[in-house]
Amino acid sequence: MRMCMTRLPMQYAMLLAAGLAAWQPSKAHAADEDTQFWHVVFLTGDLDKDTRLTVDTSHRWREQARGGEQQTLRFTIEQTMAKGVRIGGGAAVFEASGNTELRPHQQIILVQGRFESRTRLEERFFDRADRVELRLRQRIQYNQTLGKDWRASLGGEWLGLLQSRNRDDGPSTEQWRALAGITYKVNDRLEVGANYWLLMFPRGDRPDRISHVPQTGLLYRF
Repeated sequence: MRMCMTRLPMQYAMLLAAGLAAWQPSKAHAADEDTQFWHVVFLTGDLDKDTRLTVDTSHRWREQARGGEQQTLRFTIEQTMAKGVRIGGGAAVFEASGNTELRPHQQIILVQGRFESRTRLEERFFDRADRVELRLRQRIQYNQTLGKDWRASLGGEWLGLLQSRNRDDGPSTEQWRALAGITYKVNDRLEVGANYWLLMFPRGDRPDRISHVPQTGLLYRF
């Protein structure tokens, strides 16, 4: 037993050394790739038969090179126009390292079976920016039930700049996102889930910048 306990620290040390050895040649690559962790909480409920309010808040742990830790608060009001069709809008506040972004948005959501499409236009106001930034987001998601209380999701999203905050920059693709997630329904009001996001930022002739984002979430219906 004593010999086994002695071996454990040795094994951990060897693993750490191997990890450091593998990391050393990739310092330049590390600047193009990072890992973040996001936690988000949703509160949602019906204001009347066809109107829904959703408030979400999140904390995003990020490296300083990626803007530092970020806190967000957003609300969205949606109106059901027909079966599988919702339109809405809202606004958000994003805070990171003393910088503030205000972000109104408008959106339309189409649901057909297990497929859901969301088109969202955002107006982004940044401290000390040349002008308001206009960003269009197009998301497609597939939701699959896994038994009584479980649901899996796969999706992708394109984020494009129609107008950059910098006057000298023209329209461009800001990023692509891919999502894989699973959700568990605790009861009629509470759901918990975990997602993995892959974020890719095109940079012209240079390699894309990549972020790996594990995310945990909680949704409460009031």
